[in-house]
Amino acid sequence: MEFERALFRIHQKTLLVEPLRKLRLRCERILPTIVITQVLLLAALHTSYVGQSSCLPDVLRRAGLWNETSSKPHLPEDALLYLTVTLGDGVKGMTIVEASNRSKAVRLDSSDVFVSYRFALDREIVQMRKTVFENHNFEVHNVSLTQACLTPSTVLADALHFFNAWDGLVINEIAYSLRSRGYLERMDGDEVVEAWAWTKEQVESPNPEQGRSLLASLLRKLLILLSATFSFALISAVTGLFIRIAVHGSAVLMFPLALVAQSVGLSSSRMSVNILSRSFPWIGVHVDVLRRGGRPVWPLLRSHMAFLLVQSFAYLSCNLAWRFLLYRKSSPEGFEENIFSLCSLLELFNLIFVRSPSSAAVYPKVASACVIYLHFYIFCSLYPFHSLAFLTCLGACAYVMVYCLNHFEEPALRADPFNNTTPTVAHPRALYLPLLSPSWTIEAAPLWTMFYPPEHASTFPEDAMRHIQSEEYNMP
Repeated sequence: MEFERALFRIHQKTLLVEPLRKLRLRCERILPTIVITQVLLLAALHTSYVGQSSCLPDVLRRAGLWNETSSKPHLPEDALLYLTVTLGDGVKGMTIVEASNRSKAVRLDSSDVFVSYRFALDREIVQMRKTVFENHNFEVHNVSLTQACLTPSTVLADALHFFNAWDGLVINEIAYSLRSRGYLERMDGDEVVEAWAWTKEQVESPNPEQGRSLLASLLRKLLILLSATFSFALISAVTGLFIRIAVHGSAVLMFPLALVAQSVGLSSSRMSVNILSRSFPWIGVHVDVLRRGGRPVWPLLRSHMAFLLVQSFAYLSCNLAWRFLLYRKSSPEGFEENIFSLCSLLELFNLIFVRSPSSAAVYPKVASACVIYLHFYIFCSLYPFHSLAFLTCLGACAYVMVYCLNHFEEPALRADPFNNTTPTVAHPRALYLPLLSPSWTIEAAPLWTMFYPPEHASTFPEDAMRHIQSEEYNMP
């Protein structure tokens, strides 16, 4: 209970600050327009670029990389392809083609190069040592595309570059021109900036060349939806557990500072041990017992910090494991970290600010739906617009947050404090758990209680709620 009261003080002070209130109201007015714009832009870009190719097949035909029998592009198994996107002059469909069997890429004027890539069907061809590659005379093909061929305007090209989406255009062009496995690297001179790999199955699964029946398509989307839901549920549960541990244990970091302040003679410091013990009683009760018994406090603090360090390492290990278990496909660098950070933000907001029955009914469901749809969108295609989809999800979640604060939490905070649906210091949340242990009144409830569903006050008998009402009367 004291742990919840400490969090409630943060909730209370944040909502009652007038500058933050004005900012919340302004965000509530602006965010819907931003999110709707992002949704429309994402829909337009996805329809135009994802799962298809437009310019590259014609370029490969001119470069001699074409199978006339099947009327499809063809790249030899042991060939290396250098693809350069140049600025061009804005004429849509204009292409510059350079084909070569030399083992050295053709260098273009750096002022004309927008972005450059290196591609092969197998990773080993690209990562082969330069001397070995040159001695065996592997084929090298150099082709160039103008920016105008892929994007109708420089403004759109700059926007795609800002959203880190230009790589996605090139990946879709190559993957759906060749419809085969591949390994691609974005180059900065001779340095590799980022790399992606995919299999033929990953190319065909979202957009099969022969198409698929309606029933098969619905079944595939259902399986992807289940996978997206499971992925979010796993990340949310582990992240929520770690957030609770981190918030619960981070208070211990204040005690060493207070002890150091006292040791140098700053006894009048506001951050004294006695004040901290009253503010964070789930640690303070142990500190008081040790101090009254004449025992050193440092072993207790070290054990708390060691536990927090180990839990942090475990959470980072989970992040690494999720990349292999849940995100088994190429994505922009740092995209998974952005999802983990978003889930941490959602769980922290839920822990501190979701206290009224209305917020508890709306926020978890809507926020979960946003993140699940983000996963669904990412899993549905080989390489969609990751960054724009993430920003759209972030904007929608931010709107849900400020809406709940403005329409649910702030009115509940100003409501009748003797009503069981009003969060107060006596009952920090308007949803309740049975008090299964008397120790919860001082120390934090066990971690497993975060999976125990709370209930509305009306579901409890009047006798069970009487002590909460009495505590409200006794509060100073």
